[in-house]
Amino acid sequence: MAAHPRSLGETLLRFYRLTHQRLLTATEELSPEQFIWSAGQSLHSVAWQLWHAARWDDVLASYFHRAQAQDPRTQVWERESLADRWSLASGSMGRRDTGTEMSDEAAEEIRFPDQKEVVGYARLAFAYAEAAIELIPDDLLLAVAKGDPDGDTRLDNVLIYLEHLSRHLGMIESIRGLQGVIGSSTR
Repeated sequence: MAAHPRSLGETLLRFYRLTHQRLLTATEELSPEQFIWSAGQSLHSVAWQLWHAARWDDVLASYFHRAQAQDPRTQVWERESLADRWSLASGSMGRRDTGTEMSDEAAEEIRFPDQKEVVGYARLAFAYAEAAIELIPDDLLLAVAKGDPDGDTRLDNVLIYLEHLSRHLGMIESIRGLQGVIGSSTR
C-alpha cells in the first residue's frame, strides 16, 4: 500500500516539531552552569539562544492565531507575564522584546530564571507555534499576507522562522562544543 503524500502544512509542521525537539534536547542535556555560560558578547548563552528562538516563535504564533481569528491570540510571553515574573524590563529587550537588535552588552546582562523555567517557556511557545501552523490551510500558505512589505507569502514567513530556529540550534551546538559537550543534535 502506497503512503499518501504529506500536505504542505503537514510537512512544515513535521520539520518545526523536529527542530523544536532538537532545541529542547540540546538545552535540557546541559547542567545549569553550562546553560547560562556565555562565550562572550557575540556568542550569548544557551539560555539566551533558546529564549530568543522561543520569543520569535511566540510572535509568529500570535500573528497566525490573530489572522485566523483563533484563540489564544496573545503570546505565551504576555499571557504568563514572564517579563514581570522574570524581573525583566518590558521594552528593554530589543525589537518586540525578542532580543533582536538588542546590544550585546544588554543581552549579556539578562539574568534568566532557572533552566527549567526557560525550557518550560520554550516548550509552551513551541507548542503554540505548532498549533498556529496547523491553523493555516495550504491554500493560504501560498498567499501573500496582507500588508507584507516584501510581498512574502505566509509560507515564506514560516520558512524564515524555521531557518531562524535552525541558526540558533547551530549556535547552541557551537556553545556546547566550546564547553566540551560532544555530539550533534541530529545524532
